[in-house]
Amino acid sequence: MGKTKKPIDWTAIERDYTKTSLPVRELARWYNCDEKAIRLRAKAGGWLRPGQENSAAPPPAPQPLDALVAPIVERLREMAPDEPAQTPDIVERARRVALRMVDELETMTGRRGELEALIDEALAGKDNAKQRASLQKALSLSDRAMVLKNIALATKTLAEAHAPAGKKAAAAEDAKTAGLGSDWGDDLAVPAARPN
Repeated sequence: MGKTKKPIDWTAIERDYTKTSLPVRELARWYNCDEKAIRLRAKAGGWLRPGQENSAAPPPAPQPLDALVAPIVERLREMAPDEPAQTPDIVERARRVALRMVDELETMTGRRGELEALIDEALAGKDNAKQRASLQKALSLSDRAMVLKNIALATKTLAEAHAPAGKKAAAAEDAKTAGLGSDWGDDLAVPAARPN
């Protein structure tokens, strides 16, 4: 016959979890249960480790997305012009945004040392390795180069959209209007219109 599994003493585990600083792995080994089971039970039961009693109250429940987005949408509606923008206006606005982004990129590149010092100062004494890494990545050369590449591509696309039609487009437009008003001008459009 196989061994019968001993029931898990959750009361004792809770006591040790909340009163001692033993790692959860050690508690799992001592009580012969799964580490994940202890973590799940602790989270569900609201068990606090020693030293967590003085922590701040739990964060408030997140607001529904509609409540956060509604004021922004309303403000955008107030700012929207009555008439739709024309292509040249859109191109000009996008060009100005691209120029501002280049200015920001230039400022960020010129003050990289100061920005790194500010990051170090803001995170001094805190164990936020992920936050520090993400902020420093934003200052990295590869990210700045990618931003510049995207700005250049957007500027090129805007310039092409605003440029006059090329030779092929102009020839196609001429071909549409060529021969109109003559007896043979519309022969491709309506085959029955050819004179005999």
